[in-house]
Amino acid sequence: MIQAVIFDWAGTTIDYGSRAPIIAFQAAFAAFNIPLEEAVIRQDVGLDKKIHIEKMFADPAIWTAWTAQGHTTDRDAAIDKVYAQFQTSITAILTQTATLKPGMAALAAYLTAKNITMASTSGYTRQMIAQLSPLAAEQGYAPVLNVTSELTDGVGRPDAAMLLKAMQRLHLDNPQEVIKVGDTVNDILEGKNAGVISISVLEGSNLIGLSEAEWLALSPTEQHALKQNARDVFETAGADAVIDTLADLMPLIEIYNQQQAALLLTPGPLTTSLSVKNRMLVDHGTWDDDYKALTQDIRQQLLAVGHADAEQYSTILMQGSGSFGVESVLQTAVPNRKGRGTLLIAINGAYGQRMAEMADHLAIDYLAIDFGETEPANADVILEALTQHPEITHFAMVHCETTTGLLNDLSVIPMLNALGVVTIVDAMSSFGGVPINIDELHVDYLISSANKCIQGVPGFAFVIANRETLMQTAGNATSLSLDLYEQWRSFEDYAGKWRFTSPTHTVYAFHQALHELQQEGGVTARFERYQDNQARLRLGMRALGFDPLLPETLQSPIITSFKYPTPDFDFMAFYRALKDQGFIIYPGKIAAIDSFRIGNIGEVYAGDISRLLTAVASIMDEAPVLAK
Repeated sequence: MIQAVIFDWAGTTIDYGSRAPIIAFQAAFAAFNIPLEEAVIRQDVGLDKKIHIEKMFADPAIWTAWTAQGHTTDRDAAIDKVYAQFQTSITAILTQTATLKPGMAALAAYLTAKNITMASTSGYTRQMIAQLSPLAAEQGYAPVLNVTSELTDGVGRPDAAMLLKAMQRLHLDNPQEVIKVGDTVNDILEGKNAGVISISVLEGSNLIGLSEAEWLALSPTEQHALKQNARDVFETAGADAVIDTLADLMPLIEIYNQQQAALLLTPGPLTTSLSVKNRMLVDHGTWDDDYKALTQDIRQQLLAVGHADAEQYSTILMQGSGSFGVESVLQTAVPNRKGRGTLLIAINGAYGQRMAEMADHLAIDYLAIDFGETEPANADVILEALTQHPEITHFAMVHCETTTGLLNDLSVIPMLNALGVVTIVDAMSSFGGVPINIDELHVDYLISSANKCIQGVPGFAFVIANRETLMQTAGNATSLSLDLYEQWRSFEDYAGKWRFTSPTHTVYAFHQALHELQQEGGVTARFERYQDNQARLRLGMRALGFDPLLPETLQSPIITSFKYPTPDFDFMAFYRALKDQGFIIYPGKIAAIDSFRIGNIGEVYAGDISRLLTAVASIMDEAPVLAK
């Protein structure tokens, strides 16, 4: 649940159009006969004001104009002179622009009623905030804490230092319970660097830069165009949500609290970010050119995530769950009509077994090696099976078997490729969260789903396929809608058009999720976060009496299985108790061993794992949960 909203000042809560910093900067430089264009100032509004001056002097044109006037050539001295003048200029203008923006008083009253703390971070100094605070309080806005860079050794935006300082002083340790609201790109970057929910406001913002009177004088069409341009900038910067007015934050908090009331700790569907959810709030047409272009962009981005050469590989999106994607590959890749193909399946869990069931239904000739649920697929055993059965033409395995959380080694794949065997990897629960280099693996088909480590929502699967291998499969499929080859041809021949009605909302959400993956630092950074989640969970649960099912050497960072602590452990009572405290794990076991699973992936951070462990500890103190 949202515990605090941390605001910016000018352009966000007061001073419609963020006029005060512009006027003060122009006046400060004008005192030295240096004219400044408003656009030059606005591109860095939100920074600490002294840093802002430093950045302006880094502009060769401004520095040349300065020295041409005969002023000091000592850059530090020049910055100090202009900063001193800025402080004089801003003091004169602050009180004139201290009017709350429309909706701010109502928002403040709402937050107070909801017991949501209000605070601020700002590029203004402590003295400037002291001048503003009583004026804002008279109008209904009184943040309990105001953090300036004077409290962070001069470190301001876009660094997270001020925001983290505010959270520390407010005793908030879960960034996903904190919202940062601002009107500049630097506000958004500050929020993203702190890991909090970052929301930008459009009307009255620095990015639009118009006074309220100027804004109201525009036509609706002109207003829409300006808002859309600003929205694009904020979204590119990584805003989790973009709101038109401050009043729009109230329903957004309600939606967020409802959606985040329970943390989903399963390996897909999983807990998604607020911005991913927000991308599903607009309806789209499947035939629209923009939508087709977005589809094409997703296809290319997935190749980049998997390190797959676009000359050799192509991405095919397939409506339905991950199992739809797997079945589309099996029936398209493995010929069954004339006995031309035999599939070898490595099984060590329910999802490898599911591939065998699909082969049965598709009348595909296959052999299966069952390694057991707690043993990895063994390359030597697989290669020996090829020696014993030269009729094998295709091979399939699961990378992360979420029956237990076991992570299989994929090193056998390039060995099989060298032997001419077509290889299929179900990377459903690993792609995007565990580093995979498709070019180095030489895998023919890699399958995953939108609602896994990319952190989108359910609705489609995707296949990264070797183009040359795929081109040989025309006519193999026995299903119309799950024909992977024909789906591929539609994307290729018609500029991203899906063959049948596609899950538009899911696709837009997935596109946002891909953007957030890159913002996090790509697969490597996400893998590190998932590993940290898993290690914290494993250590904490062991301390509470729950032994992990797998040794660490086999454990994936995706999901962790724990043995029942006692023979009479009542798992369903445990599950319901956890759900009551806001944590949803798998509601049952699929492994043969008495165990249960907790997912480590999704929009889940260290603070969430700590809260989960606290909840488990409190539940285990209640004796009834241990007895059936």
